[in-house]
Amino acid sequence: MEYWEPTTPIFQHSDSPFPQEVFMSPEMTRREFLSKAAVGTAGMAIAGTGMLASPRAVGANDRLSVGVIGYGQRCRSLLNDFQKAAKNSNAEITAVCDIWTRNLDACAKRVKDSGSPEPRKFRYMEQLLALKDVDAVIIATCDFQHAKMLAQAVRAGKDVYCEKPFANVLEEAKDALKAVEETGRIVQIGTQRRSEGKYQAAADFIRSGKLGVVSKVDCEWNYFGPRWRRDDVDQVKREDTNWRRFLMDKPYRAWDPHQYMEWRLFRDFSTGIPDQWMSHMIDLVHWIMDEEYPVSAVAMGGTYVWKDGRENGDTFQALLEYPKGFLCSYSTKFANSAGDHTVVYGTNGTLNVETSEVTGDGGGGDDKIKETIKLEKQPNVSHMQNWLDCIRSRKQPNATARMGYSHSVATLMAVHAVESGRKVIYDRDEMEIKFA
Repeated sequence: MEYWEPTTPIFQHSDSPFPQEVFMSPEMTRREFLSKAAVGTAGMAIAGTGMLASPRAVGANDRLSVGVIGYGQRCRSLLNDFQKAAKNSNAEITAVCDIWTRNLDACAKRVKDSGSPEPRKFRYMEQLLALKDVDAVIIATCDFQHAKMLAQAVRAGKDVYCEKPFANVLEEAKDALKAVEETGRIVQIGTQRRSEGKYQAAADFIRSGKLGVVSKVDCEWNYFGPRWRRDDVDQVKREDTNWRRFLMDKPYRAWDPHQYMEWRLFRDFSTGIPDQWMSHMIDLVHWIMDEEYPVSAVAMGGTYVWKDGRENGDTFQALLEYPKGFLCSYSTKFANSAGDHTVVYGTNGTLNVETSEVTGDGGGGDDKIKETIKLEKQPNVSHMQNWLDCIRSRKQPNATARMGYSHSVATLMAVHAVESGRKVIYDRDEMEIKFA
């Protein structure tokens, strides 16, 4: 298939020295481009303008047509989940999109090799979103791209599975949440612990009151090594992708394959540990503790071991206070892998969320837990299957956009705190993060 670009890109840099490169591929003359654009973008006005599109009505037995936006490392795992769930859901990948031609071709081949017809291939998401027969999309792009792409997709009438974090800029998080709630699309955020049974068991036990009054939750998740460095950076060539489209609305800078491939290490594209790891664990805390937003946060961190030019640190710790009157401590270090745990401390004892064990350790009083309790885990549910089921039922999935917005508020509070060295608060009425 010949690659070409849309006439109405959403993201164009006013400070780019070659803005027209956003529009045209170097292999195509302007006349050829305009000819193809007239045909190929006839149905793209809605996706390009932000107007709300009317979704295709999907019957109970109709095949769900799903598109993929971004075929990176995470998406490879998501397609495993999709292919398992698709058998039960009469769903099929019919279109794929990636600005890097290598990933685009690899994704199309992966779909075809699974036994499905070869999907349609697009370099740009506006092209895919313009397809009226596509019901839903999976967004598995870089952290900084999620919120804007999610908002664009739901406004084009698509249901969405969107990887976490929901957003790493507060204004973009608010706009994405508004778009989802205005359109009523079914959106599943990729915080898949929401579909795991042991966490449901922990939530049920805490809400039963048997743990007593909870004053502290500790989350620690560690790793040893220079996380997010890659050994395949030399495989990407500028002529095979579109650097300006990758940057979206970030400040223009010279082409850098390290930033393109190892974007998790660079502040413009990700916050590193908060975006990638804390988002999972703070979402879990919100779930099991039945909370939505922290009241306040402080944080510290830096690059103490892997001094390789990364902008996002290798060590991070945040302390968050919640309205119910408890603290949550979140910590990650990339210089020592020991210490992983999620533990809830109550007046009657201690709950180890990961092992599903409750003991009387540290508790006191007449209601102290006397013997170890092994929680009965609920069955795990496929996060992808849950999304596909909800597309048909129109019920809310396990990890909604509102939940994604909540974890983004918490992680952004921690990021603002570590970058400023100050305590921050969240104003729920104004939906703003402020200094205390």
